[in-house]
Amino acid sequence: MVKKVVSDVMERGDDQVEAIVTKPGEYVDKFAKSKHGKNIGSWAFIIGFIIAVLAGLVAAANAAKLATIDMTVTSMLTGILVLIGVIVGLVNISGKESVSFLVAAIAIMSGSAGFSALASLNLGVVAAFLNGLVGMIAVFVAPAAIIVALRVIYSTAREA
Repeated sequence: MVKKVVSDVMERGDDQVEAIVTKPGEYVDKFAKSKHGKNIGSWAFIIGFIIAVLAGLVAAANAAKLATIDMTVTSMLTGILVLIGVIVGLVNISGKESVSFLVAAIAIMSGSAGFSALASLNLGVVAAFLNGLVGMIAVFVAPAAIIVALRVIYSTAREA
């Protein structure tokens, strides 16, 4: 079966390979432009941002030793944020928003590194909260940024 598919693709050339690669993307784009896709994308972003703030508070409470919350909670929140970030990257960000989104994502992720430097200065609860909050927002934004960046790279290479 696999040999037959490979031989068919080799005979038909690049057009067939491009169709195989771009077909799933077309379905995602159609869904993202639909009413349901926009609705899901908007809610995913709002829910993701709220979870990032809550996860930041949990991380801050752990870092400042105000509470001892099990690490499985933080791990679970991180996993949920990554999943929602993927949904946001697939559904929310259109072609014309890509560059501004990527610039904002770079700012958030580099800001996260700056706030982690604050935490090492032992500035207390405020630094722990800022570090946890910005770190979790970066966890939420990173998967979306990777998906959008791959889309931009693909469309740029396709036009070349």
